[in-house]
Amino acid sequence: MTNAANLLRTKVGSLAQEYRLNIISNNVANANTPGFKRDVPVFEGFIVKATKTHFEQGPIEFTGNKLDLALQGPGFFQIETENGVRYTRNGTFTVNSAGQIVNLDGQVVVGSGRIPEETVDLVVNEDGTIMADGTDVGRLEIVEFEDTSVLKKEGYNNFATKNPDVRGAEPEKTTVSQGCVEKPNFNVVEEMVNMIDTIRTFESFQKVILSFEEADQRSINEVGRLI
Repeated sequence: MTNAANLLRTKVGSLAQEYRLNIISNNVANANTPGFKRDVPVFEGFIVKATKTHFEQGPIEFTGNKLDLALQGPGFFQIETENGVRYTRNGTFTVNSAGQIVNLDGQVVVGSGRIPEETVDLVVNEDGTIMADGTDVGRLEIVEFEDTSVLKKEGYNNFATKNPDVRGAEPEKTTVSQGCVEKPNFNVVEEMVNMIDTIRTFESFQKVILSFEEADQRSINEVGRLI
């Protein structure tokens, strides 16, 4: 293999490590984002071919806030956005002035109904049914996807379907836990170790690239002297 080919391969490897570092950095930055799902790069040799999201269940943390809802199982909350319905695992909700359950961006959770302003006791059952002082006022429309590869990330915590005609199915394995949030599904310490390893690998590639460039410069100088 020629020096030029080796240099190209090394530069491609360096770019792949830089891409991997960006993914890991984004994971770490979302260490406190409820329902966040970890991304990993998919390599083919030195080249990153894709980014894959891992949808495994994250640990459940009790908060005591009645509008904190965690999903146990593979389901998703549905959120009404200006671009259509989106899906999320982030159940950190509040109630807007119209009595609707909304996320922190003010987007309405599908199926939230209307919660009377004077409500004292708000209960969200495992099936998503919302009870306001004992009265049924709505039912969260949770959905499941048999194949999560149909989903793509949109923003830091929402998902959209790659094909807009694809819709989720009625939940069979998902329940709602009130007063809880789902933590991100990765270990921060492990991600930091991955980050350090990536930085070191990236630096190694940079040193090799520098050595190739220095060798090329020496060759140019020697040719110049011969002339």
